[in-house]
Parts: sequence; C-alpha cells; structure tokens
Amino acid sequence: MNERDADVVVIGAGVAGLVAASDLVAAGREVVVLEARDRVGGRLLNTEIGGEPNELGGQWIAPYQSEMHALLAELGLESFHAYREGDSLYIDPAGELHRYAADTEPLPATAAADYARAVAKLDALCAELDPEAPWEHPLATELDGITFEQWLAAEVDDTLARDFLRSNMAGGYMTKPADSFSLLGAAATVAGAGSVANLFEPDLCLHSRIVGGSQLIPLRLAERLGDRVVVGAPARTLRWSEEGVDVEAGALKVQAQAAVVAVPPNVAGFIRFEPSLPAWRMRLHQALTQGDVIKVLAVYDEPFWRAEGLSGEGFAPYQLVREVYDNTPPVGRPGVLCTFLAGEKAQAAERLDASERRRLVLDGLARYFGSRALDATEVIEHDWSQEEWTRGAYAATFGVGGLARHGADLTRPVGPIQWACTDLAGVGHMHMEGAIRSGRAAARAILADP
Repeated sequence: MNERDADVVVIGAGVAGLVAASDLVAAGREVVVLEARDRVGGRLLNTEIGGEPNELGGQWIAPYQSEMHALLAELGLESFHAYREGDSLYIDPAGELHRYAADTEPLPATAAADYARAVAKLDALCAELDPEAPWEHPLATELDGITFEQWLAAEVDDTLARDFLRSNMAGGYMTKPADSFSLLGAAATVAGAGSVANLFEPDLCLHSRIVGGSQLIPLRLAERLGDRVVVGAPARTLRWSEEGVDVEAGALKVQAQAAVVAVPPNVAGFIRFEPSLPAWRMRLHQALTQGDVIKVLAVYDEPFWRAEGLSGEGFAPYQLVREVYDNTPPVGRPGVLCTFLAGEKAQAAERLDASERRRLVLDGLARYFGSRALDATEVIEHDWSQEEWTRGAYAATFGVGGLARHGADLTRPVGPIQWACTDLAGVGHMHMEGAIRSGRAAARAILADP
C-alpha cells in the first residue's frame, strides 16, 4: 500500500472539497484530495456538443452570488448572459399554449394575484430566518412539522396559483413531492437565496453561464493543486482520534492531522468510520435524502425558436416537460434545449427504457415549440440518481421534522473531521455558491484550530 502524509486529507473533489483544499494550501498546509470518480467536479459535469462545451450538471450563476463571482475572477473564467431574448411559453392545465412577453404575467389575473400573495407570505417568513441557522427560529419545530403541501392548501386559495408554486418549489428545487418536506425546509432554501424572486425568477437564479462550461471551475482548481488531487480513489475507511486521521482509499493510505469530508451526506455513509461516528451524526446522515433529477439536452442544427421570436424558455406545471431553457453555447450553434425531469416525474421516467423516455421528452418539447422540436439530432440525458457517488440531486434535504432536530449538527465537527458540501450550506444552499461557502468555512475551522 502506498502511503502519503499531509496536514489535511480532503475527501471529495467537487467544488466544496477543492475550494477547502485550495484555501488550506494557500495558508501553508499540505493537503491530499481523494476523489472516488475518475474525474473532478462532483455534480458539475461538462459534455461536448457540436465541438462546443455544454453542461450535464449544475451550470447557472445568479448576480447576487458573490463568492461565485469572486472565484470566477480568481480563476480567470468568464460568464455570459443565458439567452432569454424574445417571448416565453406557458402551457395551462387544459394543455393550451400561451405566449407571453418577459414583462407580462402568464397566469390569469386571479391566479397571479393569489400567487403574489403567497409569495409575499413566504418572503415574510424567510425574512425571519437566519439562513445559516433556520432551526433557531422560535417556531422552528412547529414550522418543520407542517409539510409544504399543507401550507399550500391552507394559504393559497387559487388552484392554479397553488399548483404553480408547488411546481416551482417541489419540482424546481427540492426535487421531491411537496408532502415530503416541511415549510421550514422550503423557507430555509428560499432564505439561502435571499427571496422567492431570487430563487425562482429565471433572470436572477438562471442569469449567467460560464464560458467553457461550469466544470471548468473544478478543473482549474484541481490544476492548481496538481498531484495533491488523486482521482479513482474512493475513501473506504477513515480512522480517527483526537490526534488525527488515516484514510484508506484502495491502494493509497493518507495520514493527516485533520480531514474534510466534502461529499453529500448520503455518500458519506459509504465510508467506514473507525470508531463509528457519534449517534447524532449517523442519525443526521440517515435523515438527509437526495431528490431525483434527470437532466436532458435536446440538440438541433440551429436554435430555430429564436427566429420565431422565442426565448426558448417555457413552463408547464402539469406536463412531463415542466420547464425548458435555451442552453445553446455562446457561439450560437448548435441549438440546445435543456429540461429537467424532477421528483415524481423523474421516478416515473426512470422506469421507462431510453427510447421511450426520449420520445416522451421530444413530444413534450413539441408541445411548446411545434413539430420542429421532434427533429433533434441528439438527445443527451444524465440521471443523477444513477451516479454511484451522488445518487440524486440537486441536494440532500431533510424530511418533515428533520431540520429542526438535526440542523444545528450539520457542520458540527467530529473530532478532527470537518464537513463540507452545498447540501450543508445555508447561504447558497443547492448552488455552486453554497459549495464554495461551505468549503471555505471548513478550511477556516481547521486553520483556527491550534
């Protein structure tokens, strides 16, 4: 067995782990990063379409995500405004297609007014929360005992407004049924973005993309770290004491004074800890579960919808293809439409064979863009629940009651072990922003320990 010594061993070469490692190296600590996959990036994954990079994982950047913009500047990466010129599309409960301008409202007046009232109520609650400690709210236990579905039923009278808000929260972010997570959990996710608009409005939450694809971020970070990063090295055993840790990853053993476990909580369970983790930590890991997401890119010779004055953006809470976006590279070709099958829709689609899933997705796109959407030259899908070292997306979240019970322990260290990943973040939860902040926090905690 090969052995290496370091000050800190980082498990996981996603953004959180690589940022933590980079900050530690900058402070003069020697680091080894162990990555189970044969690549770096975690839930960031580039592909190539027509000679141009595109993304199969996380990709968008919001204007308010300050740590993200600072890191891009540090790495010399550029962003570009996601294409959003022209009209957007909405399919109503009856299956009728509506075209609307960016400055107008697709919902009928009654539904739009009720939706706005519900958003105001949710924003008011989120303003009371500390996004880094939502469990400290004086009514946290009560709020965490109410499902988001129950809150919708009690607070949103209009059926269409209720369905739209459910679709945005459950399908768009939590990627779970609305009766499987709490009002507190939903509000904490919103608070981590700053407001409902910040989380839901496409020109905010989906504002920009990275030239060259988002996986360039971990690739650049790993390049700077050099041979400190070891891929194809899943951490199987982590032995720990107050004096330090040693980690076995296949043929490699790393001895260090401290560890950063920078993988999703559900994946941390693949590591054998000796001695076992405290009961409170094991219960926390068991209480956090990933959602279900299949990301699909449909490729065309050109973005034909642009010539028709369409942005490529559409929403349909009642359809399999409930959201669609223009994911064409900045050079303008080939045309790419991006959609997500999430939550129950992903679970149903996973039971189909690939050809039937492709047919249903293209049929769904055709409901928005007409028969030309059926003529995709390629359909690329990535099921994040099938990824051995992720097993879901966008992030692990608690079921009803879990956040109030376990939230205070999310980043609580165990001896020399710190924890990091966007799943554990407050501000930027579920986003690359949260991964950066989480990684930096773990590094600071180690550097503060004499």
